[in-house]
Amino acid sequence: MRHPLPHYEGCYVCGERHPRRLNVRFYVEAERVVTRLATDESHQGYPGVVHGGVIAALPDETMGWAPCVQLGRFCVAAEITVRYLRPAPVGITLVVAGAATRAHPRLWEATGEVRDAEGVLYARGSGKYVPLSEAETERVMALLTVEGRRMTLREALAAATGEGSPDG
Repeated sequence: MRHPLPHYEGCYVCGERHPRRLNVRFYVEAERVVTRLATDESHQGYPGVVHGGVIAALPDETMGWAPCVQLGRFCVAAEITVRYLRPAPVGITLVVAGAATRAHPRLWEATGEVRDAEGVLYARGSGKYVPLSEAETERVMALLTVEGRRMTLREALAAATGEGSPDG
């Protein structure tokens, strides 16, 4: 059984309690972190077009999760770049993937893509992330849940990557 990565209830991107939420979940698929968003009019900027801020937020999160999954600690964005290739129409499902590319002791790097279900590429991104300490990672993890359960990051990553189960 595939389990999502942890999420924070108040997060704009993954939280179910944020008033303007996207409410997506992140999954590990092969060496990438992936999410999907079925867009509707609440996601639009210009009529019929998904807002660029929504497009940017999704790869930021997937790119940030990618090195976390590989290295077992959380990180925060230091810099992200998003290259918009074409407008994404409202009403499609966006498939967003992020992959870790480099890990230095003080800076992790990742890339991301925003496509539709047919593979059309709408945006490409790259990001640099500052890793948190083990203690900071534990403090953040105390705020997160996985399918309503509290667990350690190690347990959550094992469940999300298929190396274990949150049920023991």
